[in-house]
Amino acid sequence: MPFTVTHQLGRLPTFPELQALAGQHEVQINGNERAGSFHHPDQEHPKVKGNYTFKQNGEIHGDFTGHFIGKLTGIFVFTSGKAEVTITEKPFLLSEAVLKSKLSEGLKEFCAKFPPKA
Repeated sequence: MPFTVTHQLGRLPTFPELQALAGQHEVQINGNERAGSFHHPDQEHPKVKGNYTFKQNGEIHGDFTGHFIGKLTGIFVFTSGKAEVTITEKPFLLSEAVLKSKLSEGLKEFCAKFPPKA
């Protein structure tokens, strides 16, 4: 059953900011400020891979597939004021409560990097 985790996002990140953040976590981005793909750590056997699109209004939409005790898939949407990640498929052995907690922590940390502009 799908579930969504949402956190307040002060402002939308720019493509250069996402590139810098990805580099800090060994995530490779193949694309530009409009659309592309990403993977970690290598394209042949990634722990996570996905696609993203920057909409004309600045929103960022994407999907991902990860491998953590099985297959994990989902979508993400970053809009003005909100970051949202929806898990659409999770490993059977990974409890939803643990996954929600870890995802919430990670999303909160991500959002803290993009406070509202002064």
